[in-house]
Amino acid sequence: MLREPNLKVFTKEEEEKVTEQAMALYDERRNQEADDLLDSLPMPAEYLQTLKECMGLDALISEGVNLSKAVEKYGQSWLAS
Repeated sequence: MLREPNLKVFTKEEEEKVTEQAMALYDERRNQEADDLLDSLPMPAEYLQTLKECMGLDALISEGVNLSKAVEKYGQSWLAS
């Protein structure tokens, strides 16, 4: 069963805090945890469109990639097409 898409919207301050936490994890050589944390942040819509074309939407959802910017730019129907 597929997960729900990650559509969490972050404030600029929240994004900065998550990035700081990820950098601290990298310093501790906890790279996978840092990568997972950064994946929770929204990516640019155009980049997500390219990833969707290459990987498929199901893969992005199952990886927990934040899709909020794509839905914001292209609309809710982006998740269905």
